[in-house]
Amino acid sequence: MEKPCGEIDPNYNLLTCINLATFAAVMKRIIDYSLLITTVGIMGTACENKPPKTTRTLKDSTTENPAIASLKDQLSQFPDSTRLYDKLIDQYTTAKNYEAAIAWCDSLLKRNEDINFSYWFVKGDLQRQALQFDSAIKSYTIYLQRFPDDEQVLLNLANTAAEAGKIESLALSDDIMRRSPDKEIQASGYFIKGVYYSRTKEFDKAIENFDQTIVNRYSFWEAYLEKAIAQYDQHQFDKSLATLAQLLQVNPTYPDAFYWQGKVYEALNKKQEAFKNYEAAYGLDKSFIEAKEKADSLR
Repeated sequence: MEKPCGEIDPNYNLLTCINLATFAAVMKRIIDYSLLITTVGIMGTACENKPPKTTRTLKDSTTENPAIASLKDQLSQFPDSTRLYDKLIDQYTTAKNYEAAIAWCDSLLKRNEDINFSYWFVKGDLQRQALQFDSAIKSYTIYLQRFPDDEQVLLNLANTAAEAGKIESLALSDDIMRRSPDKEIQASGYFIKGVYYSRTKEFDKAIENFDQTIVNRYSFWEAYLEKAIAQYDQHQFDKSLATLAQLLQVNPTYPDAFYWQGKVYEALNKKQEAFKNYEAAYGLDKSFIEAKEKADSLR
């Protein structure tokens, strides 16, 4: 029996599940929306098409806050209220408790998968934020079996495939770039390819693609960041610092740039400089717990 497209196995190939021509056809519409240049956030902005951040460890919150407890109490009284489910998923996502948010998506799908089918999309975004890339690919693919023209999910799928180191992401990004000369689309295509090569540790190819991303859009912050990380992984610490300095010229309040400057300085055994940068990263983003922990370890 043929394996369903949504089921992941070691020989899983996205291109057997997603029609590449369909993927390409929706790209023209996406240009008008400029969805590829938005900043990835948490629930509420999770359905964006730029590859997700990969520089911090997202930790689940295990403490149940009063808002969550109140929503659960309301759900016990009104178990058919999708609005309450949405609010509860939002609360858990804000707390970075992705496992709980995913579990509530599953609850909705179990209650009535036909009516609540869109929660496969929501679930995929949550899994993507939790860095559960194979699971996210499965959820997106199940969703696309019913809605094959959904451009947001198609782009999220390509980005997630790159994060997971799946070679199919190269074919998808190449197809985007062939069909549109738009610089924003070109930048996004190069970025996706760079992410793939970075995840597969082909750092020279990754850096080449991140450079091409920046050529097409100089303000593509994550291209600088990913380039700096690739240089860091190659122990090219001076080059990594130079790239991060360029990033901070483009965006002087980007917390991830300070965090990675801290990591580079720590690798160079310059602990005072590392501490200052970790502290700056946490100062700019109080949810950046990993930066705080790094700073505290160097006090």
